[in-house]
Amino acid sequence: MPRSRAIPFPWPNIVAAGVALVAALAISLTLLRAADAAPAADPADFVRDFGDRVIATMADERLSPAQRQQALGRLLSQGIDTHRIGRFVLGKHGRRASDAEQAEFDRLFAASMVATYARHLGNYAGETLEVRGAQLRGEDGALVSSRVNRPGGPAVAVEWRLRDDAGTWRIVDVVIEGISMALTQRAEYAAVIRASEGRMDGLLERLREQAQVRNEEVAGLAVATQ
Repeated sequence: MPRSRAIPFPWPNIVAAGVALVAALAISLTLLRAADAAPAADPADFVRDFGDRVIATMADERLSPAQRQQALGRLLSQGIDTHRIGRFVLGKHGRRASDAEQAEFDRLFAASMVATYARHLGNYAGETLEVRGAQLRGEDGALVSSRVNRPGGPAVAVEWRLRDDAGTWRIVDVVIEGISMALTQRAEYAAVIRASEGRMDGLLERLREQAQVRNEEVAGLAVATQ
């Protein structure tokens, strides 16, 4: 995992520019490929291509807000390596978790990441993602550099860390102006676990509460469009 610096808990403060910027940075998180396909020769082109797919989904007026969120969620679930990221953010605490705790964490964490980005994407406010280049890292990794161009504001440097997973590029970290999302989330989760005297209970309870809030938000969107 990267040596980028982390910022203190809480996680939501990672993007000081606000929800609209987070939405723009998440554009290229939909790196969707069939499991038997070979990864793109150029990861930068791969990111551009699937960024366009996300934008097309957001602009599809045939979809209701709830349907759009669900469609984005499906794309993101195949673009983010939630299993690998989840293992990293738990660190040593994951090794101490029981099988049941680990299984519940995997489920809740995957749903949390996908829903968070899908929700933020709905607030896309006109920023554009400019992919500037890519470097291969080892046999199965790549680093794509980019910047987010904001109307009336300075550009923001963003790095996308990708991993080849059985022939498909997947996101394993996003680094915004040198701040690693994965490292920051790892610090947040560690703080929650420490507050629970080293047990997973507190973290799982927080994730359950967040899941409940998300379910209520999606239900509200569905009702509003009926």
